[in-house]
Amino acid sequence: MKNFLKYTRRFFIVSLCLIIVLLVTTSIVYRVKLHKIMNTLEPCSCLVSAGEYELNVARIGNKDGKHKIVCCSGLNDGTMNISWRNMTKYIEKDNELLFIDRAGYGLSEDTKEDRTIDQIVEDYRTVLKNLGEEGPYILMGHSIGGMYTSYWQSKYPEEVEGLIIMDGTLCNLVGEEEQAAVTKQWRFLSIAEKVGLEPFVMKKFYYNNLLDNVSDREADFHLYLFSKTTGSHATISEVNLIYDNAQTVWNSLKPNDVPKIFIDASYQVANNADFEKDYWIPYAEKMGNCDIVPLYGSHSIYFEKSKECGNIVKNFIAELD
Repeated sequence: MKNFLKYTRRFFIVSLCLIIVLLVTTSIVYRVKLHKIMNTLEPCSCLVSAGEYELNVARIGNKDGKHKIVCCSGLNDGTMNISWRNMTKYIEKDNELLFIDRAGYGLSEDTKEDRTIDQIVEDYRTVLKNLGEEGPYILMGHSIGGMYTSYWQSKYPEEVEGLIIMDGTLCNLVGEEEQAAVTKQWRFLSIAEKVGLEPFVMKKFYYNNLLDNVSDREADFHLYLFSKTTGSHATISEVNLIYDNAQTVWNSLKPNDVPKIFIDASYQVANNADFEKDYWIPYAEKMGNCDIVPLYGSHSIYFEKSKECGNIVKNFIAELD
């Protein structure tokens, strides 16, 4: 019995040491590769002050174009100026797009400040001011970025000439249960990022088959910048404040005449009359002048159906002229 306990204890210690060595190795390999990827992307963008920290800005398209389009990513999307390009190429000839990564995203600096809705929107506005841009802008947001841009156009309608939301987060749909589920999920993801396993998690559970048609180099950009964003203080704060921010947006939305489209990829409005009555219609009424455009597919609709999404966006902008 004593020998059995001795060998069991030894096996446990050896196994634990091997696991620690493995996780340290994966963490080092992950950070080395991430560093190389970030160095590759740095010449394509610049850091602009948002106050106490700097945000990454990539300016794409025609600087003398008809419209300035401010792009606001979904939660954790640190690859916006890469992953959106197959969609935005349809509007880059006649417009300039400003891809602004939030704090902790992509190449932007991290911060421990709370990611309240007001702080996030003011970060965008401060960066634009420091770039010398006065607007009005077309705001284009995906997922939770649609919630942030909804708040922006409601609070500062004079700064916005149009709003495009791609499968956006409906602020009146976010509840405390959803908040708890997302927070729990993000704890796991942030731990995976710390030990260098996040790229594998993202590829298996989040991207599924979306990366099948891109090069290995592009796939690495997506996986590693998404992973880096997951582990940032700013993103974790943003996740923890989703419910509070959604409540702030819902309570402050005011109808206005800013033209708006909502590209719906979820089938919820088409297949669920109660959903439309309980969530979409009240949301649209509080926004004002907001049309829904169905384009069913995955949540990353700009990536999966880039041509169709790009043409919807292009036609919407043409109607503003």
